[in-house]
Amino acid sequence: MKTKTIFLFFLLCAIYFPVNAQQPKPQTVSWDMLKDVTWSQKYIASLSGYYQMPEFGRQIEFLDNRTVIIQGFYVPVDVEGTIFALSETPSYMCFFCGVGGIESVMEISVKEGHHDLKHVRTDRYIQVKGIFSINRDDPEHLMYLLKDAELVKVVR
Repeated sequence: MKTKTIFLFFLLCAIYFPVNAQQPKPQTVSWDMLKDVTWSQKYIASLSGYYQMPEFGRQIEFLDNRTVIIQGFYVPVDVEGTIFALSETPSYMCFFCGVGGIESVMEISVKEGHHDLKHVRTDRYIQVKGIFSINRDDPEHLMYLLKDAELVKVVR
């Protein structure tokens, strides 16, 4: 009986530990990495017209659906505090105003149950962690999305 218990213990350890060891560490992403985008004009049937569509570099494609950590300036979007934007530059240097492009801002969806971001002041430089996603065809959202985001820390 004792031998079977020890065998079962080692079998469970062999199964449990390799599975947990395979969970990748979040990759730290910089805004420079996200600028590897080229644009081409394509016809979008659902919008009945030609639009500039992004083509992402290999590094960005690699990040799609992976857990990442990124730093940027906090820009609230809704009063509930569940969606906000993270920008490479503070809001007074708006990316729409010519300082950066659409690749310098990211739409952030807060992980359910996390309320830390409701208490962050606008334009604070923060670090967040979440699942990076490329938006290829939904004009209702930004080009880069970070889903299930959590506040890691307020940097300054």
